[in-house]
Amino acid sequence: MKKNYFYLLGIALVTMLSFSFISCGDDDDDKDDGIDTTPIKMVAGADKIIQGADTISSSNRFVAYGLNNTVHAWHVGETSLLVNDKKTISITVSPQYYLYDDPVCEWGCSMDYVKSHQKEGTFNSKSTEKILAYDNAGGATLLAYMFEDNKLTTVMAMVSTNHTSTLGSYLAERFLMIPMYQGEKTYFAGVDGIDVEHSNTFVYMDMYNTKTWEVAYIASNKANTRSSDNIEYKKRIKKELDSFMTE
Repeated sequence: MKKNYFYLLGIALVTMLSFSFISCGDDDDDKDDGIDTTPIKMVAGADKIIQGADTISSSNRFVAYGLNNTVHAWHVGETSLLVNDKKTISITVSPQYYLYDDPVCEWGCSMDYVKSHQKEGTFNSKSTEKILAYDNAGGATLLAYMFEDNKLTTVMAMVSTNHTSTLGSYLAERFLMIPMYQGEKTYFAGVDGIDVEHSNTFVYMDMYNTKTWEVAYIASNKANTRSSDNIEYKKRIKKELDSFMTE
């Protein structure tokens, strides 16, 4: 009888200790570390210290990334941060610069879809089944959507050189821009992701004439890093746009 008593007492003690350790572990996990998980709103280019953070990782480093306890807002967009490997904070990065509404870049969509989503500018009556154009869309004197088989392939924005400084900053907040060289000529190209595989849109900015910049948007998976292919593409698009504008 005494043996059974001590046996049962031993089981009871082990069970109590087990619950005690589990309870302590839970208390440690639930302990308030002082990290505020309120959604963050920042402007592109800004930095913010996250109090109590030792590490910060981002689900989309193109939008924002962390270094030690500081998050840097890099490009316009939304992402989430994982702080100290356990607390999640959503973050929205807004632009400092505005020139025109971001074009509809749902590649392969129909003309009707673009019409229903393009809210800025005045419909250009010269629009055809291949080119849907809007005049004075914000700071863009012309915004042209180009289609093949009723599928969106390209967007062209024409911007006065009076807006050169703002245009450069506007694009840099939305794309990772780099200079490209074509002989002695320089133009600028960018992508809305850290690499083409994780992005949607490729853009290039070049002179259309002495008074106007052209900004072309295409699907990033259609972009080609070979200079010769880019040159031929730009020539074809410019020819189509020239024809449309002079009709």
